[in-house]
Amino acid sequence: MKEVPFTREILPAHLFGSATHQEASARLEYATHHRQCCLLTGDPGTGKSTAVRSLIYHSDQVKYRHVYLCDSALTPKLFYHEVLHFFGMQPAYRATEAKRQFQTLMLDIYENEKKIPVITLDEAHHFSENMLQELRFILNFKEDSMSPMSLILIGQPSLRNQLKSKHLEAIDQRIQLRYQITGLTEKETHAYIRHHLQVAQTPHDIFSEEALRAIYHFTQGVPRKINTLCSQSLLDACVLGNKIVGESHIQRVINEQ
Repeated sequence: MKEVPFTREILPAHLFGSATHQEASARLEYATHHRQCCLLTGDPGTGKSTAVRSLIYHSDQVKYRHVYLCDSALTPKLFYHEVLHFFGMQPAYRATEAKRQFQTLMLDIYENEKKIPVITLDEAHHFSENMLQELRFILNFKEDSMSPMSLILIGQPSLRNQLKSKHLEAIDQRIQLRYQITGLTEKETHAYIRHHLQVAQTPHDIFSEEALRAIYHFTQGVPRKINTLCSQSLLDACVLGNKIVGESHIQRVINEQ
């Protein structure tokens, strides 16, 4: 191998395009182009943040300005300060003034710079009710008649249920697009593993068919679990002096967890 396979440091250009990730990418691209609010959910390790990374990589940098915030303890004040700092502005001390600065900035970027601000908030399932309620005001421009920006919310499936609460109905109604990422199919799991080996410039198949099946049944197609299991199994085979990763290596790694 000329590269290390199954790493999260893989370049966006080399990401594996499963059916669920292609669908997620299409929703994200539509939301950013039309300045909409999009909710992207999925279980841990299914590739939600990876989908956003791919979106940013493939976006026209002349047309879009991306801001990515990943903070489970995000507060309204911290949100406005982080965004303003990102664009080189000094936030006002008072929260109401910082909010006004934010709205003026978003409108200026869209109307004068002719660009679309795209703000992604990751780990949104951990947000306090206060932060979730603030989303309504973040998206409110010109008496709620337009939006100069796109807002992408990333979180685990529990976020979908949380937003269905009656007291959060006003926020839920503002979400125009939603999608839930699922794990890879068994066929996609096999293709995903081979893809990573090809990216690492491996000259031949390393995992046996039995090993591939065992990997899928244990991980259920969750990419992060696949990466971990494949990496540990490769190491196990290497230590034992084997050139092929068989089912026995997979089971040994599983038993050690």
